[in-house]
Amino acid sequence: MLKRIQNIKGIGKRVRDINKALNQEGFYLPWNDSQIELYFRSLKQEMTTVDWNDEEGNKIRLIFTPQIIKEDGYDTTINVIEVEYYTILQIVEQIRKQLHAQKQS
Repeated sequence: MLKRIQNIKGIGKRVRDINKALNQEGFYLPWNDSQIELYFRSLKQEMTTVDWNDEEGNKIRLIFTPQIIKEDGYDTTINVIEVEYYTILQIVEQIRKQLHAQKQS
């Protein structure tokens, strides 16, 4: 799975294709279709992140910049700089560390 996910990285990737590939792996954006389209057609020319989640709470984060923004957000093309995978255990541990650091302050 991780090797297929790393194939998402690169220039000129269409949101529709990325979403389809991640959905096949069990990862979904936490929005409905109209929210997804609005998000991707409203991008600014800056580095952005977006997270796809699975049912267990694992997460795939894409770090990207928009390349060609289309009215149909699914047809927007992006340049994927990095693909990060986080297990739910890693996420929980990070939250614990942040809470512990806040208690120390």
